[in-house]
Formats: sequence, C-alpha cells, structure tokens
Amino acid sequence: MEGYIDVYVKDDHIEVMGEEFLLGELTVDLLNIDDNVLKQMGKELVNLERLAGICREKHIFYRKKLNVDEQRKFEIALDEIIKFPTYEEWVEIHKSVCLINDLFRTTKVGNLLWVPINPNFTDILKGVPCDSLRYRMGWIQYMEELDLTMGFVEDAFAFVRTIRNFTICIIPGLKKYDASHLAGAYGILMYDERCKCMVASENDSDKMTYTDKDFMILQYLPMPKKNGKGFVIAEYFRMDNLQALVKTDLLRGLMKGHYPRRCENCGRYFLMTKGYRTRFCDMSSPENPKRTCNQMAYAKKKVKEENSDNPKYQSYRRCIKRIEKACQRCTITEEQKELLLSKAEELYTEAMMSPEYSNEEFETMLQSKNLYKRCGIDIPRRKGRPKKEEDND
Repeated sequence: MEGYIDVYVKDDHIEVMGEEFLLGELTVDLLNIDDNVLKQMGKELVNLERLAGICREKHIFYRKKLNVDEQRKFEIALDEIIKFPTYEEWVEIHKSVCLINDLFRTTKVGNLLWVPINPNFTDILKGVPCDSLRYRMGWIQYMEELDLTMGFVEDAFAFVRTIRNFTICIIPGLKKYDASHLAGAYGILMYDERCKCMVASENDSDKMTYTDKDFMILQYLPMPKKNGKGFVIAEYFRMDNLQALVKTDLLRGLMKGHYPRRCENCGRYFLMTKGYRTRFCDMSSPENPKRTCNQMAYAKKKVKEENSDNPKYQSYRRCIKRIEKACQRCTITEEQKELLLSKAEELYTEAMMSPEYSNEEFETMLQSKNLYKRCGIDIPRRKGRPKKEEDND
C-alpha cells in the first residue's frame, strides 16, 4: 500500500494513482461494499489492536511519530514503552493484515491503493531474537504499514456508515438535486443537531469517526483535457488517508451535481449526474441479470419510472430536439433527419430493454458526433438560427 495518495480533480473527473473516474464513482463503489466484508474487516481490526497493542486513539500518533529519519527510528526501537510482539504474535498480525488487504481489494479504491502483500513476509525474521535490534527495527518499519491498514479500515467504516445515512435519509427530501441544494444537504448532515446520530463519531461504541477536517497538500496545475482539446486547471492533492480521498470524490461530485442514490429494487447505491428523482438503478438485477432493476420493479409491482425522472428517456428527448433543430437550421436534410430519428429510437429501445448500457454510456451514444457517425452522416458545421419563413402576402 502506498503511504501517500496522489489525486487530481479535473472538471467532473477524479484521477487517483493514474486512473480516472467520474466524480462520485469511487464513493458509490465503496458504499456498495458487502456488509459481510465490513464485518470481517472489523473483526480483523480488533485482532490487530489486541495483538499489536495499538488502540484507535494511539495509532495516528504513531503515524506522525514514525514519520522521521532513520536515526530517530533507531532511537524509537530502543524505547521500552512501545510493545514489541513475539514472533508468533507478529505472524498472526501479518495474517490479519493480509486478509484485510484481500478484502479491501474487492473495491475499486482498494485495488487502486493496495497491491497484494507477501503472506510469507515474516519468514525472514524467524529465529531472530525478539530483543535484538534487528527485530525491533523490523517491527518499527512494519508499524507504518500496520498503521495505514488500521486507519484505512476505520475510515471505510466511518465513511460508509455516514454517507449511507446521508444518501437514504437526507438526499431524497431535497426539492432539487442541483449543486446548491446538495451542498445544503451536506451542511444539514454535518451541523444540524437532529442529524448528529447519522455521523460516525468517537462517541459511538466502536469509536469510528467521520471528520470535518482533512490535512493534505493542494496545488493548482494546468493540464490538457481528456480529449486533448484545450486545457483545464486541475487541483492536485496529496493525502495519506482513505477518508480524505473518498470525501474529495464525494464533495467535489456534489459541487458538480453528482450524488449517490439507493435503488429501491436491489438496495445497491448508484451515481446520478443529473437532477432526476430516479428510483431504480440501471444495473443488471440480481434476480435476473438479463433485466435492469427498473424492468424488474415494473414486472413485480407494476412500478414504472416517470419519464421526467428517467435519465435514458431525458437523454433521448434531448437528442430528438437537437436533430429537429438541426433540420430547422437546414444543416441536415429531411431524409437525414428521419434516419437520425430512427437510429436514436432504435438505440433508446435497445437501452431500455437491456442492462448493457449505463445512463452515462447511453448519453454518450446519443451525442451528435457519435449518432451522426453511426448513420454515416457528416457532422454539420454551419450553425445559426432557423431561417424565417418569407411573407408571401
């Protein structure tokens, strides 16, 4: 696992350790972590605390204490206050670290930040006296990995618990899903006394805490856009904890109008990028992978998404309007218009009948440059208002 996390925020995307995602995408993926995985990581965290003698109140202290030069680490290795585990305890500690590593890598953010750990790492210290300087220095170095592992588990618990509450209890009550209302909703979560119980805090029995402060390096950098056309001022962050990363993804997403929702059919979380009150996700239904949750909800309860809240329908309607306007401006012929309308309808029907396309993918398919290309039509270059009809009177 990396000690520092390099993050770039560019327009509506976030780049983490060289990989790019839509803002909010990492958030919903973490919210969808299996509860059994969380439970198992919680058990391993308790095991680490017991064997390593590091409680949650202390391990952040160790992180700062260990971030020193080799001479200072040498001095710390001679400090009798720090608990040095037996070799057998260290083996058990490493097993827990490896298991947490495997569990966390079931998420996108876990795959980004962790690489598989050698399960036989402790073999190199087998037979080395526990009171020797080599053993103690080895443990001091290992404590840095241990501290990051424990911190990431705690951050995952605190973030998931808090933002699930935010998604289920606060976001659905908004009048609008724009950046202003979403920011106000987050303010309610953090500062309204009525919502205090929704935020993970040190007063909880497990002391997992969702903080309102993060420490990181921030730098502004001009960078080329993803499509290579023009530049954007990107925000570069360097941070050392998971909570800072996923909060950057979530909150920068809210500022762009991206927000998480929970599917009323399958219970999974999904990302919305436009202000619709969509009730069902566009993912394959767990009950029938050939159908979306929207289709399954209608099949089971005859509940159908309103067109005004259906992202695919809204993408389709915007596409129709663009085509009709292009024809009014005489940038395409009537024959081309009919061909484009027919292809758009075909794609819409296919997208609504199959879980193959996400809302974002369908929106991209209907963009003029892609739809015109599918129909073998050159993209119109001439722009302007529709011509006025001549008065023959």
